[in-house]
Amino acid sequence: MQIGKGERISLPLAWLVIVPGGMAMLLRFGDGIDDWLAYVIMAGAAIATGLFPLEFRNISVSFQQWLLIAIFLRFGAGAEVLASQLVVLASVLFSKSALPPVHRFVINSLIFFVSSVFAAGVFFLAGGMTGSSSVSHVIGFGLLYTVAHLAANHLCLYADSKWFGRPYHFRSRETLWDGASLLVIFPFGVAAYFMERTFGPTGLIPILIPFFIALVFAGRYNTSEGVNRRLESASKTGYELAGRLNSEELIRLFIHRIRQTQGADVVYLIESSEGRLLATNAWESDTLTKNPRHLLFADKDRNGFGWIRPSVYGTVREWKKELPFSMPEGIESVMIAPLLNEEELSGYVVTGAYRRHLFTREDVQIFDLLCTHFTVSLEKVRYVENAASHSERCPLTGLHNYRWFERELDRRVRNVNGGVLSRLSLIILDIDHFKRLNDTYGHQSGNDILVSLAAILEKETHGKGEVARFGGEEFVILLPGWWKEEAVAFAERLRKYIDDSVFEIRPDLGAERKKEFVGITASFGVANVPEDTDEPMDLLRNADRALYVGGKQSGRNKVGVYQG
Repeated sequence: MQIGKGERISLPLAWLVIVPGGMAMLLRFGDGIDDWLAYVIMAGAAIATGLFPLEFRNISVSFQQWLLIAIFLRFGAGAEVLASQLVVLASVLFSKSALPPVHRFVINSLIFFVSSVFAAGVFFLAGGMTGSSSVSHVIGFGLLYTVAHLAANHLCLYADSKWFGRPYHFRSRETLWDGASLLVIFPFGVAAYFMERTFGPTGLIPILIPFFIALVFAGRYNTSEGVNRRLESASKTGYELAGRLNSEELIRLFIHRIRQTQGADVVYLIESSEGRLLATNAWESDTLTKNPRHLLFADKDRNGFGWIRPSVYGTVREWKKELPFSMPEGIESVMIAPLLNEEELSGYVVTGAYRRHLFTREDVQIFDLLCTHFTVSLEKVRYVENAASHSERCPLTGLHNYRWFERELDRRVRNVNGGVLSRLSLIILDIDHFKRLNDTYGHQSGNDILVSLAAILEKETHGKGEVARFGGEEFVILLPGWWKEEAVAFAERLRKYIDDSVFEIRPDLGAERKKEFVGITASFGVANVPEDTDEPMDLLRNADRALYVGGKQSGRNKVGVYQG
């Protein structure tokens, strides 16, 4: 998380001016601590409670305030402020956060100190007294103190959001949970106060033990519920991924779900190809891209690196020591998981976030599960795509076949009719006297000619349109955006190119298959959408009619143009 220069200076200065001197004054002029054993037990229990917050639907709720209430009612404001500062220090030392530790301590120390002083001021100005034996007095003024402390805490958070831009919303689930926690905090706090007042330090044991047992069980239940929810979400994502039959769509969905479930700012898909690792897809700079710019491998690692297990890193210092690549500036938290295809490494998925310690060990387990779902789905999709590709290719020439052409023709014509495409020209061509070639030299020689002609057509149409084998000795060329006159000129160039070419064959009708060279010619037909029609099959029929009327019947080796 980025911290502005003004904040780095102003907050520590405010802390130095307010907290140390304020604590000293409260301790010096306050009631004082007359039973250190009881105080140590209560403060220690408050620290322990603060280290184990509960998570409710991604909202963290801490219950240490119940003992701070008891400390305040028993020993006064100075003792409570000292205990609350110890709670803050312990939470900074033993828990992780997006903020740097020192900065985090300064912020929370200030908020706790101001809240405690404000709540104590409200308590005493209203006529409250610490150390009271009156049940009604303790409950009434204790509740006033607790509510004032909660209000002051949220006012401090609001001020922090206005001054430094950290997110805070008063009308939020976090505020509701804080308010609801008073139903637990206040009764236990009052009970702890009276137990200590009546029985001394040992009186705290009967309330501390069941509270911590309940806290542990609630924490474990809460953790298991959270894991179950995330596993359920991961399972739903797995079903979503399995339902995709297009690899690009699958990759987009996977990256989106990783961002959604993990809260990542960047996501990189690294694939292994011919022994090299390459970032092929990513979410970076708030956009999906196939040309990632900010994940860079070190020169020595361009051809791969050692196996990396599913791992999580909380700071930039941690992941830079372990990972052999760089990421966008400012990325702190990182997770990485391998992509395994039948126990062979096929790549990695890497996520990153600008917040420190965003990801946990539970996160990386869910992340690894999602990567497994993705690997299985991607393998299936690529198998389906490969099978579809073979079903839409001519096995002899390698060109698209009629099945592909029919679907593509329909799509292109719909684009013209819908205004997506301005026009579409179609060229159909047929080899002249192809049966005579087969009868003279054999069918294998005919196949050789088809393969050579397909190569010429694919080369000449590259970057201009799409060519397909229509069937037998016929080929079709789709030219999106071409005027009919342009298509006619292109067909004429192809006709002349074929007429001027020689084709190598090895006749299979004789005793010896000696190499020979033959020449061929082809006739062409041209039609256009929307000039000649606005229907796919009519366009094909019009081009075919132009082929036979203007090409074949006019003497062959000619370009026929459909005239509606």
